[in-house]
Amino acid sequence: MDGMNFAVFFGSGEDVSAVGDKHIHDRDIEWLQEADVVIAEVTQPSLGVGYEIGRAVAMNKKVLCLFRPSSGRVLSAMIRGANDGCRFLVRDYTEDTMQEVLQEYFEKIFPAIK
Repeated sequence: MDGMNFAVFFGSGEDVSAVGDKHIHDRDIEWLQEADVVIAEVTQPSLGVGYEIGRAVAMNKKVLCLFRPSSGRVLSAMIRGANDGCRFLVRDYTEDTMQEVLQEYFEKIFPAIK
């Protein structure tokens, strides 16, 4: 996977007081612009991650959304419904299947890395 850039958003809730809203926004948009693929963990609803996913789609980036059904939550229809089987994929996972899900995804979109 040399030469590829990835942006991974987990919605961890960064301390805005340390760097400021504008800095975080601009930095994250720059990361999106540089990324070839965006992987977002979407189990915990997050307006920020949703915004970043929307921006990634607008930039025509490949997006993988990861959802953990064991959380008891229901994934937003706006995310699950965007799954087009190609550029925007949603995959359910568990801790035990995470590596397999990621490997399958990267082998599908970048077949040369097998």
